[in-house]
Amino acid sequence: MKSYTDYMNSISVDAELHEKIIKATLKPSYRNRAVFRCAGLAACAAILALCVWMAPGLWNNPAENIPNNPVVISSNTPQPQNGEQNVITTDIPSDADTLIPGLRDEEWPLTLNMAESLIQASRLWPEGFFYQPLSEEQLSAVFPNLDLTLDATAFYRPDGTLITVTATELSRADAPIYYNRTEIQLGAGEIIEDCVMLIEGTPIISDVFGVPVTAYMSERNNDTVYFQAEFILDNIAYRVKLHDNIIAGEIRLTGIVNDLIFYGAADLSVLANPVIPELRYDRLTLAEAKNDPDFGAYIPANIPARFVFESALRLINQDANGLYLLWTVGLDDLRWNISKATDYDLERIVSANEREKYDMSLYPIPWMQSVPGELQEYVLHPVFPVEELTLDIVKARAYYVDNDRGDTPGWRMDFNVLYGEVVVSVNTKGISPERVWEMFTGLNI
Repeated sequence: MKSYTDYMNSISVDAELHEKIIKATLKPSYRNRAVFRCAGLAACAAILALCVWMAPGLWNNPAENIPNNPVVISSNTPQPQNGEQNVITTDIPSDADTLIPGLRDEEWPLTLNMAESLIQASRLWPEGFFYQPLSEEQLSAVFPNLDLTLDATAFYRPDGTLITVTATELSRADAPIYYNRTEIQLGAGEIIEDCVMLIEGTPIISDVFGVPVTAYMSERNNDTVYFQAEFILDNIAYRVKLHDNIIAGEIRLTGIVNDLIFYGAADLSVLANPVIPELRYDRLTLAEAKNDPDFGAYIPANIPARFVFESALRLINQDANGLYLLWTVGLDDLRWNISKATDYDLERIVSANEREKYDMSLYPIPWMQSVPGELQEYVLHPVFPVEELTLDIVKARAYYVDNDRGDTPGWRMDFNVLYGEVVVSVNTKGISPERVWEMFTGLNI
C-alpha cells in the first residue's frame, strides 16, 4: 500500500495539462447501439454447470456506512489510520462539457476501496440453463440512455425465469493498449458470484443519487488497474467491471455508475417469456447410460477394474448434445465424453502422418510456450478419424508425469476420435496407452 500511495503522491502536472488530459479522456467517441450477440459468449462452462448459488455478501452493506459525498472528489489520497480502510480518490471535474448535453448535469463521485486481493470464481449456473441475445429493443430497455456500445445476453433457468444479464462493451479501435472492455452484469435481486474482492475492515460505501454503491480498485499491474462497483436499484443487482489506467478507469467507472442509476433501473419485463430451446440435463446410472439410443454404444465395456463409476450426464443445450461419463480411483480418473460432432471438432481433424499436430513427445511442458501458435488447437485437442486410429497414435498422445507434488505419478492423455457424426473425447490420468487402446478396440460399433 505504501509504495502505491508514494506513487500517487509523486504525480504532479500543471493545471492546464491536467484539464486537457481529463477532458480528452471523458469525451465519448461512441453512442449506445444495439448489437446482436454471437452464441459463443455463453458456451464457457455450459457442460460443467452445477446447481450452486453464491449470493454476494456485499449486497448487504448497511446504508449507515454511506459518507457525506461531495460532487467533486478530493485529489488528496487519504492515509489509513487505526486500521481504517485504504481508499483512493482523484479529481473529477464538474465542467458541463464533460457531461451528456441536455441529460444528466451532475456527477456523483465514488469512493474506491483498495482491494487487498482479488479472487476469481467460476460462475456456477443452475442445471439446464439456456441463453438468448438481447434484441435492439431489449437492449434499450435494459440499459436506457447508456453511452456504451454493448452486446448483451440473457441467461435463463430451464423454466424460462431470468437468472442474469451480461453485457460487454464492444472493442474500440481508438482504445489504448491497456484498455479492457467494460462488463455489466445484472440480476433480479442477486448476481451469481464470479469475482470476490477482499479488503481489510468494512468497505466505505458511496452515495450516488441516493443509491448506496460499493466500489473497489486493485493494485496496479503495469499500467492497468481493475475496477468494480456494485449496487442495487429497484431490487435489481448491478455489477460493473473494467480495466483501465488509474485516472481514466475511475472516471469511466464513475460515469457508467452515474448513468445506470440516473436513467433508472432496467425494464426486465422485456426479457420475459423467452422461447425455450430443447434442453436435457439428466443424471444417469451406468446401465441407463449404456441404453441411451444415441450414444450408449460408444461406452467401453473393458474399463480398468480398479476404476469406480462416478457419474453419467445426458446433456442437450444450445451448445452441446452428448453423454458425459466419469470413473475415478483416488486421484486418477477417466473421462469418456460422447457427443455430436461440431464445426469446431471438424476443424481439428488430424491425419496420422501429421505428427507435428499431435505427438506430445515433440513439445516439452509448458505447451503454450513450446507449441507453435498455429498448431496449438491441433496439438492440445486433436481429432482422429477412427479409421486412422492406431496404438502408435495413442502412445504419441500419452506423456508420463512423476514430479507433480500432491498428485499421483502416471500416464496422462487427452484426444478425440471421430465416428461419422459422433466424437468420443478421452481424458485420462493413471491409465496406460495400451489399456486406452484396448477400450477403443473393444467398442462394438
